[in-house]
Amino acid sequence: MPDLVAAAAHDLPPLQAEFHRLSDALAAERARLEHWQQASSDFQQQLAAATAPLRAQLRAVDRSLLLFLDHAADQANLGRSDLRLLHALARDIAAMLLRDGDDAELRALHQRHLHAAPEPESTPPPPDDDTPAAAAPLPDDGEDWMAAWERLEQDQHATAHARQRERERRKGEARRQRRAALPRPEEGSRTLREVYRRLASALHPDRESDPAERARKTALMQRANRAYEAGRLVDLLQLQMETAQIDAQAVARMGEDALRRASAVLAEQLGELRQEAADTEAAYRRLLKLGHGAEATPARVARALKEQVRALQQDVAYYEWERQALQDDPRMLKEWLREQG
Repeated sequence: MPDLVAAAAHDLPPLQAEFHRLSDALAAERARLEHWQQASSDFQQQLAAATAPLRAQLRAVDRSLLLFLDHAADQANLGRSDLRLLHALARDIAAMLLRDGDDAELRALHQRHLHAAPEPESTPPPPDDDTPAAAAPLPDDGEDWMAAWERLEQDQHATAHARQRERERRKGEARRQRRAALPRPEEGSRTLREVYRRLASALHPDRESDPAERARKTALMQRANRAYEAGRLVDLLQLQMETAQIDAQAVARMGEDALRRASAVLAEQLGELRQEAADTEAAYRRLLKLGHGAEATPARVARALKEQVRALQQDVAYYEWERQALQDDPRMLKEWLREQG
């Protein structure tokens, strides 16, 4: 596989010098991207190993909660709104568990709650925390001032209760977001997908009538597939260079128009690599809570791992308590469902 040149001679014509400058910059960004990808991969592997027992516990708690909700759908005395919330929550839990692997029981539960939800009712949204307090009411005809104030207190209590439910809902949403952030097989980045799509369009072997050319493009497409599945943007970019027949040896033989086209390809790749490297570095720093320019020392990596493990331990303990409380006191179910909505 041809490599891009690493440096340019000082006496090259301007177009060739620009090509070599872009080549050097591309090689530097490639090294930067690979550095942050490796650092991120290493941390994710350590995190996956450290949290594996806790994730297994969390999965067991989730499955137990799903079975409880499935039973409650038939047994609990729920209204249409509450039943709709229950079905939606059960469906989401089943879908989340299925992300970790196929399971016939989970698939059946997902389908059951996917198709069982009743039509939603029109309900007003809960008040925000900045909802102004109710003004003192005027007494109705025949109502004394004491009764009016008692009515005001009841309204204020109802408002405070609604606000508390909204805060609990937001807490639940924050917990679900933390759970969604647990290590999972990573999807390809936007840049990776875009480069792959362009290559797939250019290399599709079925569009070739010549058997030799079809065989060549089939081999290239297989390389592109492997690079995409491995998340190797740099390999896809190198393959893009090869298919455009741009390499260091060909530069000296190129005319000006061909050199301009080649430099345009390099400039596009350089922008994509810079964006990908910046995004990868930023994601890694967020994961470790590193400020800009701070070095990822072993001590900082270890501290970040401990914080992630501690947060997951807290989530497991809370979800286990929540599930047990719902089973011990069925009266909690309606209020809990509304907090999740």
